[in-house]
Amino acid sequence: MRVLHSANHLVAAAALAALALGCRGDTTAPDAPFDPAGTSSDMSAIGASLESPAMLSFTAASSEIAATTGGAAAMALRAAPTLALATGGKFGATAYAATLARSYAAPDRPLLAVSGIPSELLGITFVYDTAEDHYAPSNLTGAPSNGVRFLLYAVNPASGLPIEPLVEVGYVDVITTETSTSGSANVVVVSGGVTYLDYTAQYTGQATSTTTTINVGVSGYVTNGDDRVNFDLDTRLTSTSSGIDLGLDYVLTVPTRGGFRIELESTITGAFSGSPSTTLDLTARGPHGTVNIRGTATNEGGSFEVRVNGDLFATIEVTTGADPVFTGADGQPLADAELEALRDVFHLFEGGLDFFEGMLDPLS
Repeated sequence: MRVLHSANHLVAAAALAALALGCRGDTTAPDAPFDPAGTSSDMSAIGASLESPAMLSFTAASSEIAATTGGAAAMALRAAPTLALATGGKFGATAYAATLARSYAAPDRPLLAVSGIPSELLGITFVYDTAEDHYAPSNLTGAPSNGVRFLLYAVNPASGLPIEPLVEVGYVDVITTETSTSGSANVVVVSGGVTYLDYTAQYTGQATSTTTTINVGVSGYVTNGDDRVNFDLDTRLTSTSSGIDLGLDYVLTVPTRGGFRIELESTITGAFSGSPSTTLDLTARGPHGTVNIRGTATNEGGSFEVRVNGDLFATIEVTTGADPVFTGADGQPLADAELEALRDVFHLFEGGLDFFEGMLDPLS
């Protein structure tokens, strides 16, 4: 499994490298004492950073932006960081990776949709048309000459539609570049003069007579004005006659939380089949200690070992369709705060009750 680096996706590209990660830090420094409550608080900051009103407005507009721009821009919008990277339920990093894989490897699509924004749209600002309930081009200025701008509006959280009369809250700029084998797009969300999201998604692909390889990198940062998360996420998809394999190489750092850092390496073989197999190496390290979760799983379940500051702390047993079972290293139940902290970290990966739901869905 390759070494994590700070130069590519959030997920990945220059936005996560340049915008984000910096050096790995002194990995030889002693670990801080384990503080379960502090670890849970640091994990919650990742999700909170994705929940600003500006992000809500951006999410509501994303599908229309993707439909209007197409190509690399649409792919970048599908790769936008979401709460799937920080929460349980039906989410988790594996579900995020599966969503990307479905977007880029559906059998009825070309290897890469690398086309840029149509030239006739460059420099145009799009506004929401309440009469038609969709975005339309306007005569407003300010859009990047090599991209497009979409104004963002306050939305009804329940419906996801702009509130009427419209309340403008900011804008999103999208700029794309492309070659014969790759495409990239930079997405920037601004509200009230504050940049809430800035990331670049990059796609490269190569096809031979026997193998198709696609790399999706998303890198940049997101903030809610209080906490900021830098991300560098790489998702690798390899398709052969024997099946599809996924590789996840994700780094998230929270500089506003003492440099709290999540590193995830995972390989999923036989993805989208009836018998996927997953390996996991997940580390959460920060001012409240270091938690490492490592193990393997199949579509029936799996076993994981938890180490805190290098010492065996607990085990996790996963059975499809049931809650993960956490047991202390001495065979005794964990304290409530310890259990909550480990669940928070593990949910980044496992996707709650539907552990392999994303891996079992067919490509479509």
